[in-house]
Amino acid sequence: MQVDVVVKNGLVVLESGPARLDIGITDGRIAALVEEGEQLVARNHEVEARGLVVLPGVVEPHCHFWEPGPTEREDWLTGTRAAAAGGITTCIEMPLSVPPTVDEAAFRLKVDLATPKAIVDFALWGGIVPDSAHDLAARIDALDHLGAVAYKAFMCWSATDFPPIDDGLLLAALRELAKRGRMLGVHAENDAIIKHSEAVLKAAGRRDPQAHVESRPEVAEVEAVTRALYLARATGASVYVVHMSSADAVDVLAAARATGVTAYAETAPQYLVLDSEELTRRGPFAKCSPPLRSRANVERLWDKVLGGVIDTIGSDHAPFTVEEKELGLADIWLAGNGLIGIQTMLPLMFSEGVNRRGLELTRLARLLSTNAARIFGLYPRKGTIRIGSDADLVLVDPTRQWTWDDATLQCKNRWSPYGGLPLNGGFVSRTILRGDTIFADGVVSGPAGGGRRLLRGEAAHAAV
Repeated sequence: MQVDVVVKNGLVVLESGPARLDIGITDGRIAALVEEGEQLVARNHEVEARGLVVLPGVVEPHCHFWEPGPTEREDWLTGTRAAAAGGITTCIEMPLSVPPTVDEAAFRLKVDLATPKAIVDFALWGGIVPDSAHDLAARIDALDHLGAVAYKAFMCWSATDFPPIDDGLLLAALRELAKRGRMLGVHAENDAIIKHSEAVLKAAGRRDPQAHVESRPEVAEVEAVTRALYLARATGASVYVVHMSSADAVDVLAAARATGVTAYAETAPQYLVLDSEELTRRGPFAKCSPPLRSRANVERLWDKVLGGVIDTIGSDHAPFTVEEKELGLADIWLAGNGLIGIQTMLPLMFSEGVNRRGLELTRLARLLSTNAARIFGLYPRKGTIRIGSDADLVLVDPTRQWTWDDATLQCKNRWSPYGGLPLNGGFVSRTILRGDTIFADGVVSGPAGGGRRLLRGEAAHAAV
């Protein structure tokens, strides 16, 4: 059988399990999966994968590229360069831009800016803010028509340009989305608890990094998740809880799901690798929200991952400049509130999950690729290795002992909370997007504008 490209001799992670297979690629799609020794002839070239694990390209459900907006932090070119270097072939980008992606004009602007720059394929979240209340149904319909894969709202303050919604608008949004079979993603923390805690700590003169942790206690997350899921039950809506940091909150979601609520749990690598003591060590460079939790909570959260309760891993890549972070050296309240992490997500999950805790490769693929593709309507074109799907692949060295070096970051601001961290496996050797290598041997080769925009459902129906 003749194909354009052959990826040969790798351990290929299928949905049914890992297998020693060669992959034939034609016209950017997977055309053949054959056992080693069977004949595949490459018209163009072969990729040697012996000793490597071949995973479906990562589908990143939660990243912030800030364009349009404060592009000194990141933009579509640099953000997707880092994605490619981290084994990510599809980014689902959040609506926290300036202007926020909450109406037709802002959505079209973001598409116009992203299209000539993106190195990987991408889809977009829409957003719901207080200003959406006066024409909520019309805005959702417009964003839906433009291809938004889901809708994001905050239950607590995050940014001036993307304020939180109150419970009245939360209920209304869930009703409207339920009518259309669409999903609401929520940043679930109780705003009143956080504001009160911050006020008390500031009045006491607290400016140290641990004050940030204390201002956002687990109860704030647990209560907000409980409230969102109660409203989801009342409306029949689907809810996706982003970057869950509290194991207790995940338990609440699992209990609601057992009663028939359609709810999905996302967590982020920082909550599985770092604990709250990292703020003492790294100060503002470990500040994010929800905050890092106790080491005991980290291990309980891993239990949820290993047990299949957590559905997806998203990086919550929310970069700030070094200068914005350094504002918090003397006063933690002034520091930019987010972490760099899109390039480190797969290496961390492989090292900490597969090699340290025995996470199965098939479950790793579901967490990083398949589940997100299904949830956001991109499956089976994305998120899986099967005939007819896009040939999106990441080749990973499973045994290499290495240390994370921030100098290798491809994003605009080259710092992370992982500098100097020893890693066991998870080294990204090559990233392939629709049959073309876009990253190999430490070099991003994918062209600006080579990524394609994906629409909910459109990509799903495209696969054979």
